[in-house]
Amino acid sequence: MAFKRKRKVYKLDFSGTEYDGLEVRVRGLTTGEYLEIVSLSAPSGEGDKETEGMLRMFANHLISWNLEDEESGELVPTTYEGVKSNDFVMNMYIINAWTDAIASIPEKTEKKSNSGQPVPEASIPMTALS
Repeated sequence: MAFKRKRKVYKLDFSGTEYDGLEVRVRGLTTGEYLEIVSLSAPSGEGDKETEGMLRMFANHLISWNLEDEESGELVPTTYEGVKSNDFVMNMYIINAWTDAIASIPEKTEKKSNSGQPVPEASIPMTALS
């Protein structure tokens, strides 16, 4: 039986920042996409095209957010047009949180006992043998 991979969905956490309350859900990247977005974020002479590429990639992976338009009160669409209508610094903050979440490797959790009871540690006497 083959293992079916499932693209990870990240819920970005902005608590304790100026964007506290913002909720963003975004799909993970393939390795190739990650390498592309990292290269797009590297400084070079083609800044406008690189920034546009990064924003397009983000918009293509954006699932949902609770971002409201400050004038109309309506939710900002999760499209490239919606992303373009957003504050640039906020977009970069969200993209940085997304790529940080993707690049971090979660710590391995210990498997729990099925019985729910911890196994008692045995005390081994440490007396010298003659």
